[in-house]
Amino acid sequence: MNRLETAEMARIVSQVTEPVLGITFSEATQPQSAVGPDWRTASLPIAGGNPLTVAVAADDACCRTLGASMFATKVEAVDDAMVADALCELVNMTAGLLKSAMRIDEALGLPSMRETDILHQADGAWSQHYLRAGQLNLVLAVATRLC
Repeated sequence: MNRLETAEMARIVSQVTEPVLGITFSEATQPQSAVGPDWRTASLPIAGGNPLTVAVAADDACCRTLGASMFATKVEAVDDAMVADALCELVNMTAGLLKSAMRIDEALGLPSMRETDILHQADGAWSQHYLRAGQLNLVLAVATRLC
């Protein structure tokens, strides 16, 4: 698998968030030590000869900001369904761009919300990239298998 550096992952996520939501992510210079219990995660499988799973995890502030931007509403009005929709859309669009960047010729699966502990599996399959936009924290993770 063609591995991408965190700065490139930030650029790819920002290709989605910047024009659509006005949010630009960069590599976190001091990443969180771990994805916390208040984070939400959406993932998308890419099946085929070299299967992958792409996941986007974000803390509560980031989730609600993404939802508010996507639905053109106030952060306080964002509910769990809006958060799920925003994260699933973000992982879908990001996975499409990653697929192109990594030269993968396989169909994208459907995005779904997952338990955040999926990223804590200690089998070495996940490559996690910590990103930040101001106070917003986001992780773009890629696993070298279907999860």
